[in-house]
Amino acid sequence: MPVIEGRRRAVLTLILPLLLAATASAQDSVPRRTTPTFRFGPEAGRTLRNLWEASVAAQQERVACLSAEVRHDSVFVLRVLPLEVPGDSMTIGADESIERCGPPSWSGTVHSHVAEYSDGLPSTTFSAQDRGVMRRWYQHWHVDGVFCVVYSRRDAHCEADGVIGGIRSQPSVTR
Repeated sequence: MPVIEGRRRAVLTLILPLLLAATASAQDSVPRRTTPTFRFGPEAGRTLRNLWEASVAAQQERVACLSAEVRHDSVFVLRVLPLEVPGDSMTIGADESIERCGPPSWSGTVHSHVAEYSDGLPSTTFSAQDRGVMRRWYQHWHVDGVFCVVYSRRDAHCEADGVIGGIRSQPSVTR
């Protein structure tokens, strides 16, 4: 029996590292869900910066249409068109942005957050009201949308509906 037990240990000593390596390799090859990367063209970046600065100067939210393309694992924001809509720091013109910022020219909206949220800073993500407007945009246009909130001169939080790891989860249809 000691000879058989010794052989089992030797075999396990040789096989166990191979099994662990194979398991690790298999885990590395499993595709992981990734968050799409957002990239802004030079013109779009300048326009967003101007939108932020106008918003800060007025101490009111500003809204704009945005045009974007989804390519592989990235969303490219190509153009931004600020809208002149009445509103205050908590109620920007949602109806007008939904109506004007749709296909085929536009992919969604961007707006600024300037009202202090916590620690004297604006919110860095979408509020419940923002998500309601995003849902209304989708219900109106019946296509995946791209939405951003600008919360500083250089920072924005963006989301693309229907994009999982840079791949559209459903076809895009325009009415």
